[in-house]
Amino acid sequence: MLTVGSLPALSRADDAKSVRNELKSNYARIVKGFKKNDPEVWVSYLSADFKLKLFNGSVQDRQWAVNYVRNNAKAFRIKTLRMTIKELALAGNDAVAVVEQKSSRAFKDAQSTPHRLDVAALQRETWTKTTDGWMLKSVQEWKVLYVLQDGKPTTQGK
Repeated sequence: MLTVGSLPALSRADDAKSVRNELKSNYARIVKGFKKNDPEVWVSYLSADFKLKLFNGSVQDRQWAVNYVRNNAKAFRIKTLRMTIKELALAGNDAVAVVEQKSSRAFKDAQSTPHRLDVAALQRETWTKTTDGWMLKSVQEWKVLYVLQDGKPTTQGK
């Protein structure tokens, strides 16, 4: 069983269900946007003080993350993408979700050779409730499940 750290478990079943359903809906919109090669859907959910913690421990701000996903949209074409909430905990106005992401992307290398990149990873994502709805406050890259290039394991992303 995954844990989200020292956050308390959800206090009421109706809160858990309501928050989970709202976040599932947000993730469905984000997935739809990325599948259409439109990272702006994800960008629209980022709070002004959004932070991204990478596997290497560095912390990036909102503008860096926005530039990163926009550049990825130019380099990769997403074939499949799933974002699944594995665990959820509430703390005040925040909801911390352990999210499993699985994707398959097409790209071309420097010699224009086509490739496929399949990635599965877990992230800790903190959403905060605002007057405009749930906004992403932070994403922490947490655990790589696999990275395959053209069906073969690679160390990229680890």
